[in-house]
Amino acid sequence: MNTILIGMKACGKSTVGRLLAKKLKIKFLELDQEIEKVHLLNKKDNITFREIFKKHGVDYFRQLESIALEQISKEKKTNEFVLSCGGGTPLDEKNRTIIKKLGRVIFLDADEDVLFQRITKHGIPAFFPYPNDQKKSLSELLEKRRPIYNMIADKIISFENESPEELVEKII
Repeated sequence: MNTILIGMKACGKSTVGRLLAKKLKIKFLELDQEIEKVHLLNKKDNITFREIFKKHGVDYFRQLESIALEQISKEKKTNEFVLSCGGGTPLDEKNRTIIKKLGRVIFLDADEDVLFQRITKHGIPAFFPYPNDQKKSLSELLEKRRPIYNMIADKIISFENESPEELVEKII
Protein backbone atom coordinates (compact mmCIF):
# COMPACT_ATOMS: atom_id res chain seq x y z
CA MET A 1 0.00 0.00 0.00
CA ASN A 2 1.18 3.53 -0.79
CA THR A 3 1.95 5.88 2.07
CA ILE A 4 1.41 9.62 1.71
CA LEU A 5 3.07 11.92 4.25
CA ILE A 6 1.51 15.29 5.01
CA GLY A 7 2.26 18.02 7.53
CA MET A 8 3.86 21.42 7.93
CA LYS A 9 7.09 22.46 6.30
CA ALA A 10 10.08 21.10 8.23
CA CYS A 11 8.11 18.40 10.10
CA GLY A 12 10.32 15.70 8.58
CA LYS A 13 8.19 14.36 5.71
CA SER A 14 11.11 13.98 3.31
CA THR A 15 13.57 12.54 5.81
CA VAL A 16 11.03 10.10 7.26
CA GLY A 17 9.70 9.30 3.78
CA ARG A 18 13.11 8.33 2.42
CA LEU A 19 13.83 6.12 5.45
CA LEU A 20 10.38 4.51 5.27
CA ALA A 21 10.69 3.79 1.55
CA LYS A 22 14.15 2.31 2.06
CA LYS A 23 12.93 0.10 4.90
CA LEU A 24 9.92 -1.08 2.86
CA LYS A 25 12.09 -1.43 -0.27
CA ILE A 26 9.76 0.72 -2.35
CA LYS A 27 10.05 3.93 -4.34
CA PHE A 28 10.23 7.35 -2.65
CA LEU A 29 8.60 10.32 -4.35
CA GLU A 30 9.08 13.94 -3.35
CA LEU A 31 6.18 16.03 -4.67
CA ASP A 32 8.40 19.11 -5.05
CA GLN A 33 10.66 17.17 -7.45
CA GLU A 34 7.62 15.97 -9.39
CA ILE A 35 6.52 19.63 -9.69
CA GLU A 36 9.95 20.48 -11.12
CA LYS A 37 9.52 17.76 -13.76
CA VAL A 38 6.08 19.07 -14.78
CA HIS A 39 7.47 22.62 -15.00
CA LEU A 40 10.40 21.43 -17.12
CA LEU A 41 7.99 19.78 -19.56
CA ASN A 42 5.72 22.86 -19.65
CA LYS A 43 8.29 25.65 -19.86
CA LYS A 44 11.52 23.86 -20.87
CA ASP A 45 13.03 25.58 -17.84
CA ASN A 46 15.04 23.43 -15.42
CA ILE A 47 14.72 25.26 -12.08
CA THR A 48 14.01 24.26 -8.48
CA PHE A 49 10.53 24.26 -6.94
CA ARG A 50 11.51 27.31 -4.85
CA GLU A 51 12.54 29.20 -7.99
CA ILE A 52 9.30 28.15 -9.71
CA PHE A 53 7.33 29.57 -6.76
CA LYS A 54 9.31 32.85 -6.77
CA LYS A 55 9.36 33.31 -10.54
CA HIS A 56 5.80 32.23 -11.42
CA GLY A 57 3.85 32.72 -8.20
CA VAL A 58 1.67 30.63 -5.92
CA ASP A 59 -1.19 30.05 -8.38
CA TYR A 60 1.06 28.57 -11.06
CA PHE A 61 2.88 26.50 -8.43
CA ARG A 62 -0.39 25.07 -7.06
CA GLN A 63 -1.53 24.28 -10.60
CA LEU A 64 1.67 22.29 -11.21
CA GLU A 65 1.20 20.58 -7.84
CA SER A 66 -2.24 19.29 -8.85
CA ILE A 67 -0.94 18.14 -12.24
CA ALA A 68 1.93 16.29 -10.56
CA LEU A 69 -0.47 14.59 -8.12
CA GLU A 70 -2.73 13.52 -10.99
CA GLN A 71 0.25 12.03 -12.83
CA ILE A 72 1.32 10.14 -9.71
CA SER A 73 -2.22 8.80 -9.29
CA LYS A 74 -2.16 7.44 -12.86
CA GLU A 75 1.14 5.68 -12.19
CA LYS A 76 0.13 4.32 -8.77
CA LYS A 77 -1.32 1.14 -10.20
CA THR A 78 2.12 -0.08 -11.24
CA ASN A 79 4.43 1.09 -8.47
CA GLU A 80 4.18 1.06 -4.70
CA PHE A 81 5.64 4.21 -3.15
CA VAL A 82 6.00 6.64 -0.27
CA LEU A 83 5.07 10.21 -1.24
CA SER A 84 6.16 13.33 0.65
CA CYS A 85 3.77 16.23 -0.02
CA GLY A 86 4.45 19.92 0.42
CA GLY A 87 3.01 21.60 3.49
CA GLY A 88 0.40 23.44 1.42
CA THR A 89 -0.56 20.55 -0.86
CA PRO A 90 -3.60 19.35 1.16
CA LEU A 91 -5.06 22.87 1.37
CA ASP A 92 -6.60 22.49 -2.08
CA GLU A 93 -9.77 20.37 -2.10
CA LYS A 94 -8.90 18.74 -5.43
CA ASN A 95 -5.50 17.72 -4.03
CA ARG A 96 -7.13 16.28 -0.89
CA THR A 97 -9.33 14.06 -3.05
CA ILE A 98 -6.34 12.78 -5.03
CA ILE A 99 -4.22 12.27 -1.90
CA LYS A 100 -6.95 10.19 -0.22
CA LYS A 101 -7.18 7.94 -3.30
CA LEU A 102 -3.42 7.42 -3.46
CA GLY A 103 -3.10 5.39 -0.28
CA ARG A 104 -2.72 5.62 3.47
CA VAL A 105 -2.30 9.24 4.60
CA ILE A 106 -0.02 9.91 7.57
CA PHE A 107 -0.01 13.34 9.22
CA LEU A 108 3.34 14.06 10.88
CA ASP A 109 2.18 16.50 13.54
CA ALA A 110 5.32 18.04 14.99
CA ASP A 111 5.20 20.05 18.20
CA GLU A 112 4.85 23.78 17.50
CA ASP A 113 8.12 24.69 19.25
CA VAL A 114 10.00 22.04 17.26
CA LEU A 115 8.49 23.34 14.02
CA PHE A 116 9.30 26.93 14.91
CA GLN A 117 12.98 26.11 15.49
CA ARG A 118 13.24 24.11 12.25
CA ILE A 119 11.33 26.54 10.03
CA THR A 120 13.04 29.74 11.21
CA LYS A 121 16.52 28.22 11.29
CA HIS A 122 17.16 29.49 7.74
CA GLY A 123 15.33 32.81 8.03
CA ILE A 124 11.72 33.96 7.81
CA PRO A 125 9.73 31.96 5.25
CA ALA A 126 7.86 33.88 2.55
CA PHE A 127 4.60 32.17 3.53
CA PHE A 128 4.62 33.65 7.05
CA PRO A 129 1.86 36.29 7.16
CA TYR A 130 3.58 38.35 9.89
CA PRO A 131 7.33 38.63 9.20
CA ASN A 132 7.74 40.67 12.40
CA ASP A 133 5.87 38.13 14.54
CA GLN A 134 7.04 34.70 13.50
CA LYS A 135 5.44 32.87 16.46
CA LYS A 136 2.04 34.36 15.61
CA SER A 137 2.56 33.46 11.93
CA LEU A 138 3.23 29.81 12.74
CA SER A 139 0.40 29.60 15.29
CA GLU A 140 -2.13 30.96 12.80
CA LEU A 141 -0.90 28.67 10.01
CA LEU A 142 -1.17 25.65 12.30
CA GLU A 143 -4.64 26.74 13.41
CA LYS A 144 -5.75 26.78 9.75
CA ARG A 145 -3.87 23.72 8.54
CA ARG A 146 -4.14 21.19 11.36
CA PRO A 147 -7.91 20.64 10.92
CA ILE A 148 -7.34 20.00 7.19
CA TYR A 149 -4.44 17.62 7.84
CA ASN A 150 -6.48 15.83 10.54
CA MET A 151 -9.49 15.53 8.23
CA ILE A 152 -7.66 13.58 5.52
CA ALA A 153 -5.21 11.65 7.69
CA ASP A 154 -5.69 7.94 8.26
CA LYS A 155 -3.12 8.14 11.05
CA ILE A 156 -1.78 11.08 13.04
CA ILE A 157 1.67 10.87 14.55
CA SER A 158 2.24 13.66 17.07
CA PHE A 159 5.84 14.09 18.15
CA GLU A 160 8.41 16.35 19.75
CA ASN A 161 11.94 15.00 19.73
CA GLU A 162 11.59 11.52 18.28
CA SER A 163 14.20 10.59 15.70
CA PRO A 164 13.20 9.98 12.08
CA GLU A 165 13.87 6.27 12.68
CA GLU A 166 11.45 6.24 15.63
CA LEU A 167 8.80 7.92 13.46
CA VAL A 168 9.30 5.28 10.77
CA GLU A 169 8.68 2.57 13.36
CA LYS A 170 5.50 4.32 14.50
CA ILE A 171 4.27 4.42 10.89
CA ILE A 172 5.03 0.76 10.29
